Amino acid sequence: MTGNLIKKVPGGYQVDGLNLLRANCGCGGLTGPGGAGVGDCCLTYSTVKHEDHIIAFFAKAATLNTRNNYEWGYRVKKDDLEIDVLVYDTRDPKTFTFGGQYPPPISAWQERGWEVLSQFERPLAGSGKQLPDKRQCPR
Repeated sequence: MTGNLIKKVPGGYQVDGLNLLRANCGCGGLTGPGGAGVGDCCLTYSTVKHEDHIIAFFAKAATLNTRNNYEWGYRVKKDDLEIDVLVYDTRDPKTFTFGGQYPPPISAWQERGWEVLSQFERPLAGSGKQLPDKRQCPR
């Protein structure tokens, strides 16, 4: 039944009609001449991986220049499929284009009958330079 929920689409997956997509600004986090940054957009992205019965989504919208950073996420389940979401974000206004895509809100999953296993929001020390492990959300 899980196979009926997942559809491969350009840039990621459509799960039960909701998109989980990889995206970036196309500069791969590279810096310009002399190590100068080419913009905060280059430090932001989203990615998605599918392994067995888990789809893990991660987005990084916090940078070295953002303050008031926090991380938020959720884990939802339907049948034997779990969606694991983690986002490094900032509460401050973004003065740059976010290179990634945000995941669907948890309410969109709930409207489709998904069970919420966990949900969290907490301060993020720094800019989230240290990236998460493959299994991101705590149970």
